[in-house]
Amino acid sequence: MRSLWPIVALAIVWSVGPAIGPLIRGELIGHGLTDLYPSVWGLWIFTEAQPGLPNATKMIGNGMGFYYSSPIKGWLAWPFISLFGLPATWNMLVLAARIATIVCSYAAARAWGVGQKGALAAAAVYGCSPFFHGYAVEGIAEGSDGWTLALWAWAIGARRFRLAAVPFALTILSSWYLGMVACLLAALACLWDRRVLWSGFGLLLTLPAVYQFATAFPGAAPLEAGMRASMGASLTIPEPGWHDGLYPFAKNTYVGFIVLWAALMSRTRWVLAAAIPAILSLGVGPIYDLPVAELVRFPYRWHAATLALLAPAVAITADRLRWGYWLGPLIALEGLLLAPTEPLLPGADAEIPEYTQHIKHSVLEVPGPVAMPPGKVNRSRARAQYILYYQTAHGGSTPWAPDFNSVGVNAPELPERIQAIQRLDPLISSPNETIELDVKLPFHSGHIVIQKRRLGAKRSSQLAQALEQAGWSKAFDDANVTVFSNPDDHLSPYYPPPERR
Repeated sequence: MRSLWPIVALAIVWSVGPAIGPLIRGELIGHGLTDLYPSVWGLWIFTEAQPGLPNATKMIGNGMGFYYSSPIKGWLAWPFISLFGLPATWNMLVLAARIATIVCSYAAARAWGVGQKGALAAAAVYGCSPFFHGYAVEGIAEGSDGWTLALWAWAIGARRFRLAAVPFALTILSSWYLGMVACLLAALACLWDRRVLWSGFGLLLTLPAVYQFATAFPGAAPLEAGMRASMGASLTIPEPGWHDGLYPFAKNTYVGFIVLWAALMSRTRWVLAAAIPAILSLGVGPIYDLPVAELVRFPYRWHAATLALLAPAVAITADRLRWGYWLGPLIALEGLLLAPTEPLLPGADAEIPEYTQHIKHSVLEVPGPVAMPPGKVNRSRARAQYILYYQTAHGGSTPWAPDFNSVGVNAPELPERIQAIQRLDPLISSPNETIELDVKLPFHSGHIVIQKRRLGAKRSSQLAQALEQAGWSKAFDDANVTVFSNPDDHLSPYYPPPERR
């Protein structure tokens, strides 16, 4: 057991240390301006539908396709949400995934014949990478589960080829992109031993998930080539994440000077193999004209394969060095200090405001989401907090249909009255533009919530006056929001909220 203390210490310090702030403050781990709130909401939707693999929900768009980006995280969360509540379960899964990714990558390196010093360094290259850290910063549900790919690598290294089909399936279920990486690594590993083909049975095990995704988003379309390239790896040296201003986005392929030096010093073919996913991560080239490959929207995510192939090269160098035990911690420290992601994990508000207690039916929050293409800053993203996350408390469905990064959402068209309200959005129309409102009954929404700070004082007043003239009644009013209730008996479906803990 004494020999394991370095990897245990690295896993706990690197995983929990950057999250101390949000944990002490009782916040959700992740940045509230990006994917965090949709990810936490999706976790709730998925677990409420258990057992199963849902591909639709009545909670958004008054019914539309839905597929949670990380089913494996949803299944793991299912028994814990009722015990600890949604925020605590989310944080627990994030920390567990960070620890497991380091531990599993250490075990994988050992299975491939690497010594203890080298395995510690390999775990730092992969498990402590800014790449996976960035997913935790942004709050991307499927991003932090790098342990599934590492577990598959362990099975292959241990020559448990038939068993490898199981972690191969888990990798695909944890993330489509990590599954894509696993397929590439499996193809390369077949050149070493054809028995790796047993992993293909894992692909068969995931066919139900593939079907559910395809039927949930039948309108998914390839990205325009220039847009895909913008979501590829950057060849410039980034500014460190601790500089002034926030960098809450996961898109980064930072490797580090220590990793590059150690990998080149190994003089092994692992470095040459790592060049393959590194080139793919640029997001350009004729390969993206091919079927399936043309659907890759975030090519920088090939970087997981680059890390997986650089890790054994760095491990070889670490085993050769007398001070090799220090190489792993130095790699982790360099990533935190010099990578473009924030070194300390941010936190987002997990509290539910008082006004949600007055919502008893379906609800239209104003302003709502605004669709933007991938790669473009979407200032309406922060609205997911009240549109989606608060829904986990009040249980009221919404006619809004978040676009989830424009992944072919086949949402029903908004009624004309809601479209008129949508035009009040300062992200859509000029404040000086005259907007005609029609909010007369019948109106298929149980409540309308005016988010005054988001909508602006002038248009908040305009909407409030129109609702009062149409017979709507105020259920709640403070400096931030006004809740109007629909006196009409014809209301949209209401989903009973879970007991919050």
